[in-house]
Amino acid sequence: MRHLLAFTLMLLLAACGGDGSSGHSSAPDDNTPGNGGDPGDGGDPGDGGDPGDGGDPGDGGDPGDGGDPTDPDCGYLPPAEVNPTQTLGNTAAAATYDLTVYNERTELNTDLTGTWVMVSDYVRTQIPRIPTEQETRHIRRKSVFVIRDNAGALEVANCAAGSSTFQPLPDTAAAFSLPLYSNSNGNESQLFTLTSNSRMAGQALAGYTTGFGETRFSGQSTAAIKISDSTAPLGQHSLAIQYNSVNIDEPNQPVYCLVQTLELSGTQECGEAPAASELIQQLQTRSSSGLGLLFLTEKNGNLKSALARDSGCVRLISQHEGLSNLTATADNLQLVLSADLGSASAIGCGLNSSPAATGSYSTTLTLP
Repeated sequence: MRHLLAFTLMLLLAACGGDGSSGHSSAPDDNTPGNGGDPGDGGDPGDGGDPGDGGDPGDGGDPGDGGDPTDPDCGYLPPAEVNPTQTLGNTAAAATYDLTVYNERTELNTDLTGTWVMVSDYVRTQIPRIPTEQETRHIRRKSVFVIRDNAGALEVANCAAGSSTFQPLPDTAAAFSLPLYSNSNGNESQLFTLTSNSRMAGQALAGYTTGFGETRFSGQSTAAIKISDSTAPLGQHSLAIQYNSVNIDEPNQPVYCLVQTLELSGTQECGEAPAASELIQQLQTRSSSGLGLLFLTEKNGNLKSALARDSGCVRLISQHEGLSNLTATADNLQLVLSADLGSASAIGCGLNSSPAATGSYSTTLTLP
């Protein structure tokens, strides 16, 4: 449960700080399991290469395994595939994280307002100062978000932590950040450059070193395109959490952004066999009531699940089992999902204990 607890801590820290025709090309509905995706690290040694393609994936070691080229005898391997027992719609499908299935609406290039899709795909490798246990993560993320004009000021839908539904769009004349997902590590903040009013290019994330060791990035690809001029909600979500005196019941709230994340992670001691891989799926949606997050982790066939609601104070419940009453259908045009947590414990918001909790989440989203 290491990743789940790390993500919980990240959320708590961040919350205390952060018309036209269809925009899709035809593509088959692919719900086969993917092989990668971090619910919380927010974008993740590129060489700072061409900002249009997120850097040269050939730099900083083999992008397939994130191995340390200075210590070839360790025998580091990429994380082994995990076939998910449960899926959050198409969140576990590799095809979900393919920007080419959407059509960039270049004819809507007069301004930035509309509905956008951002896709990011990269490998993140953490190498300790003294080679012992190395961690490799293949992270895939997709954000669908709205940019709108509010009385002459441009705003972008907030898919990250905090209470605001929209935030002022930063100055796009230079490199800028977007609130597309929660991130508490400034070294891994994703920056964009504006290529046109219908395309943004993600800048390559640079590797960095701390007292614990080195973090490297490889195989980077990040970009966003406008798929519609619509600034209407994508659909709605409903969220409920109950424990002690807390009773959150927020039905049919309009949603202006969607984030799907798929992470495949693995650790390996130098010269030893790799540990079992872990697969993390995360789905998050933002309404005026706050941010709703549903996620699943699976390792060695063991499932854990959690549901969070953040509007300044994170209400998170988790359980050592999968979701119950899970139903999901999805393709590149629609996502319909519902799930329950019936034997959970509550975490966060100053709790000194972990009281029994229940919760439910559902969403119905249709992309333009």
